[in-house]
Amino acid sequence: MDVGRKTECPDCHHRFTIEKAEIKLDIPDPIVPEDEYGLKDVTHDHDEARKKIGQEIMSQAEKELKEQAERKDLNKRTQGAFEERTPRNYQDADIEEEKKPREQLTPIDYNPREELVDYPLTFSPNEIKRDFLLFADVGLLMRWVFLSIFASITVYFAANAIYYGMLPLPSQTFITYMYSLAGSAMSVIIGAGTIAFLGSYFLFLVMSISSGLDEWDWPELGIFDRMMEALFLVFALMFSLIPFGIMVTIDQWSAVPLLAITVLGFPIIYLSMLDQGSVLTPWSSIILASLYKLPGKWLLFYVATSVLIAAILTAGAAIFFFAGIERLAYIALPGGVMLVGGTLIYALWLGRLSWEIAVRTSADREEE
Repeated sequence: MDVGRKTECPDCHHRFTIEKAEIKLDIPDPIVPEDEYGLKDVTHDHDEARKKIGQEIMSQAEKELKEQAERKDLNKRTQGAFEERTPRNYQDADIEEEKKPREQLTPIDYNPREELVDYPLTFSPNEIKRDFLLFADVGLLMRWVFLSIFASITVYFAANAIYYGMLPLPSQTFITYMYSLAGSAMSVIIGAGTIAFLGSYFLFLVMSISSGLDEWDWPELGIFDRMMEALFLVFALMFSLIPFGIMVTIDQWSAVPLLAITVLGFPIIYLSMLDQGSVLTPWSSIILASLYKLPGKWLLFYVATSVLIAAILTAGAAIFFFAGIERLAYIALPGGVMLVGGTLIYALWLGRLSWEIAVRTSADREEE
């Protein structure tokens, strides 16, 4: 060790002595705890502490009593829970101000039918022109084409099923039997969907024209909602066909004249269901009363619809007679177009008749 000796630096050749290092320990001063909370001066006089707390409570109570004495209407009787209450703004007022009447939001001269249009059941040139314009609606034309295709397919399968099912026994084979069965199944499946959409459109046209709507907003509904709307058309046909169905089981040819009851009863039953809002209520006092109040309109409607039905049946029979069953695929399409088109025209005229009934009923209520 070179501690305490003279040593020469190899670089600068300086000689110096390495002294021994001294270690000094800094011992801190002892910490004396101070009386931060003044515990040394605390006296254990409990009576003095209780006296001080009591004085504070009494002073607080006197202060609250003084504030209550200065309040207004402190002696006023509290209103009962079941007593008639007056508005809070008028309780402290000596003279109650007269309450202003509420302003009427709807004008007195407001007529909800001013924005609607009239659809009288007449066959004047102007109304016939309006019917053509109604059919020129893009939404109606698209639905007509759409339903005509599916109606044609239904007619095709139904006619094939009837044709192969009515073949005589020598010509009846297993193949023809399967053709008839397959045609029946396809006609039922496709026909059910076609009737669902057709019944929904039928209801929409009747309700829109009956309400006097000028612009039609075709709703986009699901298949279940369309089936529910189509029930009005289906049930009305079922109820109106009851006499024919009963008679056809007895004598087929005697049942044919009873189809006139179907033609006469269908519009009454359908409008009654709409008026009652139920497919199980095929009668309505308003619709039945309109037969006596508007006999001319009903007669005009029956004549027009009878001519329409006769024209469609005649055209369909003529096409089938000249084309035959061999060209059924070619005559099914025009048959579907006529069937759907005739149904939509019937809905337009039925809506006009319903509009006439609604106007007459409204006028009778105003007179009462």
